[in-house]
Formats: sequence, C-alpha cells, structure tokens
Amino acid sequence: MRQYDGGRFANVLGYHASYFRAQSYWQLAQSKYTTADAKAKGMGEAVTYLRVAVAKFEEGKGFVSVIGGAYKANFDKKLAEAVALRDKAHKENQKVYYDPESKPADLTKPNAQNFVNMVAMTEEMNAVPEMDGKLRHLVPPQVRAMNDELKNVLQGIITAEFTKI
Repeated sequence: MRQYDGGRFANVLGYHASYFRAQSYWQLAQSKYTTADAKAKGMGEAVTYLRVAVAKFEEGKGFVSVIGGAYKANFDKKLAEAVALRDKAHKENQKVYYDPESKPADLTKPNAQNFVNMVAMTEEMNAVPEMDGKLRHLVPPQVRAMNDELKNVLQGIITAEFTKI
C-alpha cells in the first residue's frame, strides 16, 4: 500500500486519521472554552484541551506537507484557528480566570461514537453490484479471492487504527 501511487494514498489515509483525531479534540476544546467562558470556571481544562488539539494537529503536519493542495489549505486554516483560540484562552486564563490547567493525561479522550451519525450500512456494503453479474466471466476466480482477501486486510487495518483512538 505504501508504494501505491508513489505513497500518496498512504499519506492521504494517514492525514485523515490524524486530522480527524485532532478535530475531535478541537470540537471538545471549543465546547469546553464556550462553557468555561459562559460559566466563568473550567478555563484551565479548556486551555489543556486546546493544547492537546494543537498538538494533535501538529502530528499531522508531516502527512499534509507531502500531500499539499486543498488538504494543506484546509489543514493550515484549522491549525491557525486552533492556535489562535489556544493563545486567547491561555491569556484569558492568566488574566481573568486564574484556573489551574489540567494535565493532558487526565483529560477524557473523545468517544468516537459521539462524533458519528450511526446509520446501518450493512445492506449496502453487502449488496452485490450490478456490474459483477456482467463482468463475472472477465475476472478469474483467483482474482476475486484476492479481492476478498484485500478487503479483509484493509478492514483489519481500519479497525485497528480506530480502536487506538
């Protein structure tokens, strides 16, 4: 997979994994900041979430610098927003709230199901495409078996990556 398309495909997959991990922390950080600003407490935790969000964005810089294009433009915009809010929250916490910052290890990690609209896709994923019937004579059974094997390997990789989050 790393050799496919000169490594671009693997970099796009890595980019998306790191980008959405950073986005989950970014969404939590924005929510914590808004709540802390409204209630005048909890700004230290919000600052810590913002620090973690920026750190997660920084982890994805290697992927996005290789990919470039629209990916880089979007990534740079989100990173700039996160850095600006982190700096603003830090200054406000030092001058107004005086709330102690949490340790990053003490923060609750994002729950992946909170960021997903759960829609059953099993029927659509398991449906046999119409084209299979028309092309079944062109594709040898050995190649079809390799396709199933590749699908299982890729599903295992995706599952392993998302269980780490």
